[in-house]
Amino acid sequence: MVDNIDKDIIVYLSQDIEVTKDIYEDLSKKFNISEENLIKRLKRLNESGYLKRIAPVMIHQKSGYNSNAMVVWDISKDNLKKFIDIIKGINNISHVYERRTDEKWPYNLYTMIHGRNKEEVENIINYLLQKIEVKDFKVLYTIKEWKKTSPNLSKLIKK
Repeated sequence: MVDNIDKDIIVYLSQDIEVTKDIYEDLSKKFNISEENLIKRLKRLNESGYLKRIAPVMIHQKSGYNSNAMVVWDISKDNLKKFIDIIKGINNISHVYERRTDEKWPYNLYTMIHGRNKEEVENIINYLLQKIEVKDFKVLYTIKEWKKTSPNLSKLIKK
């Protein structure tokens, strides 16, 4: 059962929050509960599907990462796991998705690569191309970011 404190925690975590030395201690004080109680609540919310994860979201533009590209790859099924394992070790890649293909669009793997400049993005792509056989790929550079916000859960969650 989700109570009002759980709802307040969910709403609070869905917004921009300050980076602190001990987020759990700070949150427990904010909600006037023990840190142990907070952690139990977070685990329960996660296990019940109300909370997927707690993770920082970096605003790459403010950190100097000004070049971004969605790279779509046509990777054989035989090479897919190996390729994904390589990608997991590259910090500049923030998203990796496997998708169904189509006759007109054969790309089954999508990655979002961030770099301080276009050359850094291209270096990562070239590194990946040297590591594994790729049938085909396309680099789609970001021109404009249209939406990068979370929903306002305070309006959606009723107490």
